[in-house]
Amino acid sequence: MYNLIQIEIMKALKIKIIILTLFVSSVFTAEAQFLDCPSKLKYMRPKAPYKYSSLSKSAPCLTGKTYEFMLPLTKGKDFRISFYASPIFNNKIKFKIIDKNTGEKVMDLPGETEMSSKGECVLKGYFDDDIGRIVHPYFDFYPSSTVTLRIVIEVESIEQSSSSNSNLKVPEVRNKGCVTVYIQEKKGEKKGFN
Repeated sequence: MYNLIQIEIMKALKIKIIILTLFVSSVFTAEAQFLDCPSKLKYMRPKAPYKYSSLSKSAPCLTGKTYEFMLPLTKGKDFRISFYASPIFNNKIKFKIIDKNTGEKVMDLPGETEMSSKGECVLKGYFDDDIGRIVHPYFDFYPSSTVTLRIVIEVESIEQSSSSNSNLKVPEVRNKGCVTVYIQEKKGEKKGFN
């Protein structure tokens, strides 16, 4: 009799643990679906001598979609651009920066590469031997005239595993997360013999 009571209690505990686990995972999923991306910019701190630029944007994005962001840069300022993305994307994002006036591709880099190191990716930090610490990638722009950059952000789809014997189409899963284009600016320095 005592063993039967213990078995019933253990079954009830297992059921409660399963329900609690499902509840917690649904809360995290719901949190990921209802993101307040612009508030992420509040926690970003510029690195001196740069200051925060109001051109910075953070927006909710879905896997399998492409987004564009127009960035007007003015002469007389130096700009530093960094990219951040929610972990749900697993760095599977491609970034292209195109000069809107000339159509020239300025940058075409993935969010991560297998051999990630300085200058090879956009989202993954690297160890900088010169300063002896990990640095998040950034890209500096020194416009000699006013220019508009078109930033194209391609968020890759999540691969679905489906049964090879099934003729049913599996709907594509669309995960939602934040992608942030963080921009810092400072007064441009005089360069050259002017």
